[in-house]
Amino acid sequence: MIIDCHMHVEWLGHSADDAVRHLDDIGVDQAWVLSWQDKDAGLDLYQYLHLSPESVMRACRKHPKRLIPFCGIDPRRENAHGILRELVEQGCKGYGELKLRLMADNCDLIDMYKLCGKLKLPVLIHIDVPLPHTGMWYAGGVDALERALIQCPQTTFIGHGPGFWREISGNAARAKAGYPRGKVTPGGKLHKLLAKYKNLYADLSANSGLNAMKRDVAHARKFLARFHRKVLYGTDCFTRDHLDFLESLDLDRQVFRNITGRNAAKLTRR
Repeated sequence: MIIDCHMHVEWLGHSADDAVRHLDDIGVDQAWVLSWQDKDAGLDLYQYLHLSPESVMRACRKHPKRLIPFCGIDPRRENAHGILRELVEQGCKGYGELKLRLMADNCDLIDMYKLCGKLKLPVLIHIDVPLPHTGMWYAGGVDALERALIQCPQTTFIGHGPGFWREISGNAARAKAGYPRGKVTPGGKLHKLLAKYKNLYADLSANSGLNAMKRDVAHARKFLARFHRKVLYGTDCFTRDHLDFLESLDLDRQVFRNITGRNAAKLTRR
């Protein structure tokens, strides 16, 4: 079974039915469907109408064997814990996508992570760092993520985004682009974090994950072979690019299967 760990529906014109047709077209069995909720966004319909937990649950109820719901409740919402518990009773299998301008070890988030640990929900978190051309940031970088990992050892975290994947290389602090180019240099924080923390996984989706692999294909093969039990295939888009790239690497059969489905299946088996 192949599972895409990062999909959004009712987004950029793609309905739940479109998503399932896309999965059929590219040979993928299931997908995690993620929300994006940010209290700071106010009444931004992009998030609250199209990427709300409610729209995620509706889509997944329509295709329960193909789409798996994840709901990232903003921890600052009134009764956030109660809302998450209710969604779990309705079939929610994970917490995310978390894409907030809060440090990853914010006190409200720590409380939510601990609840997720009790409920056996994996937490998928988008990490980004401020760059001169954007100024945007989410979660505060991998150092804040590490502090959360230490405080919540019973909670499974899945890292995603430019601020996460740039740390595959030892020269990440000097990179001035969201998607750095060039060979991966030794000493990347991501290697250390994945090796040290049993509760940390990595989501290959979006340009960030694919760029981290394609920038140095020889390194990608070694990285995936080493961390194949901790890496998840995902797309965050409606293309086959990520799967095509993984297939092009001619990975060991077990390595490929773990990355493309077994790891994801394990994390949502409650």
